[in-house]
Amino acid sequence: MLDSNLYREKPKDAAKGVKDAPMPEEQMDEIIKEFINNLGRVAYFFGFNRLMGQIYAVLFLSPEPLTLDDMVRKLNSSKGNVSINIRSLERWGLVRQIYKWADRKNYYEAEIDIWKAVSGILQERERKESKQVIQSLNQSVEMMEELSKRAESEQATTAEFYLQRMEVLRRLFQFGDQLLEIMVRGGEVNFGQASQLVRTESNPEVEELEELPLETKETEEEQGQN
Repeated sequence: MLDSNLYREKPKDAAKGVKDAPMPEEQMDEIIKEFINNLGRVAYFFGFNRLMGQIYAVLFLSPEPLTLDDMVRKLNSSKGNVSINIRSLERWGLVRQIYKWADRKNYYEAEIDIWKAVSGILQERERKESKQVIQSLNQSVEMMEELSKRAESEQATTAEFYLQRMEVLRRLFQFGDQLLEIMVRGGEVNFGQASQLVRTESNPEVEELEELPLETKETEEEQGQN
């Protein structure tokens, strides 16, 4: 004969297990929080403000445009910090402002075209930094060229050595800048030509840098027109 007490305890234990299990809404909230924090870490890794990545994540996952107050509540941050970072995201084309009729609040939504967002960052920040580095390297090379013309004997040899090394670095940054330009324009590059852009000291003669051919892909619409 079955023990009645034991029989009654089984559903009690089962009910306890169900009670301890997280509800689907709680699980979803945890997943979303982790996603938002992960984008914050990604932003920080690439030199951006962590909050900037989190704001973009919140807007990216939102089916409707959000106000600054909405984002402040979701991220538990100050309105000033959210406002500063939202302006930076707007400038890079990652976020746009939405106006609603008869509503004085500003609403924002994320750019969901990821490649468009990334190319905006490359154009706005990375290429600008790259151009500044190349400009500085150009100045260093020009100054060293002038010095090598006036130098004599050992000093001239040393100046020529420095000039060759500077030129190698300059070519590398020029190549990187061209790659960034091609990526922004959605084109392709033949990486086999990279070896022609950077010379080592075993081949010190330096030729003029040739432009990389931009092999931009035709869109389906353009192909249809042809």
